Amino acid sequence: MLAKIKSVQKQLLVLAVVAIPALLLASCTDAPSVPSNNNGNENASHLKINLLGTEYEIPVNSGGKISSDSEVISADRSITLSVGKGTSLLDSGQNPVQSIQVIISLDPPAAPENTVIIGPAYDFLPEGITIDPSIRITLSYDPAEIPQGTKDGNIYIARFDDSGWETMRYKEVDINNHRISTSINSHSGYAILAPVAKDEPAPAPRPAPQANRVDLVYFHRTNRCYSCNLAEAATRYTLEAYFQEELDSGKITFQSVDVQKSADSTLVAKYGAYTSQLFINTVIDNADHIEHISEIWQLIGDEEGFILFMRTKINNALEEIS
Repeated sequence: MLAKIKSVQKQLLVLAVVAIPALLLASCTDAPSVPSNNNGNENASHLKINLLGTEYEIPVNSGGKISSDSEVISADRSITLSVGKGTSLLDSGQNPVQSIQVIISLDPPAAPENTVIIGPAYDFLPEGITIDPSIRITLSYDPAEIPQGTKDGNIYIARFDDSGWETMRYKEVDINNHRISTSINSHSGYAILAPVAKDEPAPAPRPAPQANRVDLVYFHRTNRCYSCNLAEAATRYTLEAYFQEELDSGKITFQSVDVQKSADSTLVAKYGAYTSQLFINTVIDNADHIEHISEIWQLIGDEEGFILFMRTKINNALEEIS
């Protein structure tokens, strides 16, 4: 009898040795995991946007950059912010911003001379933030507020702070839906300005093209996208800001051409254009030397880089004809 008891004890001990590790293993493999709300990224978070009292959250990755293309619209649809994937919003210490707010400005500075403010002005908070790359801001306007004699296409968005006003370089006016857009890269105040129409003298005749000159031709389709408008606006700004004398003398010419209009078919065929494209033609003794400038599309959203690139291209072409 004693021998049988000892035998049973040995069997129970063996079973215990085998069962305990199995139970431990089961507890490790079968225990439910804690669900994650960050798609596997424990450090992911959100950027909170308060847009005229309406709150939104935009996903941000662990590096502090926007995780996906996002668009937020105020409840009254007066303002829209479009933020691209990979955008960083940093405070003055170069740390990711946790929240931003857009409110109606209660005390904007007086409008610049010969202009009026259309609709409300907006403050973009907090102060000291930088945005890279730029985000798109779209403001709605009431055409009844535009001064008589001023066209919708003449209005523009300007930023303001304690030092005054600064016109934004780029704009896109949607006349049919009464909206205007631009790109911004810092906190500030923003508002739509309209020039007050006044009698203008007849424009001076355009100078005759010179035998040695630089022709810039921007081609586009009838229905234009945001990047297409930005590219033309940036090219025009570069020319008017840095090469006005050459434009006035005919040493540089600029044309914007719709590739879908038959009236421009000869010029379209000459350059081999078919969509939104920029060409620079270094004309020497009336002989064409055409170059397609495709690099501009990599610089959309980088205003300073776009301008510097175009200035270099134009200066190099001017050296060739001098």
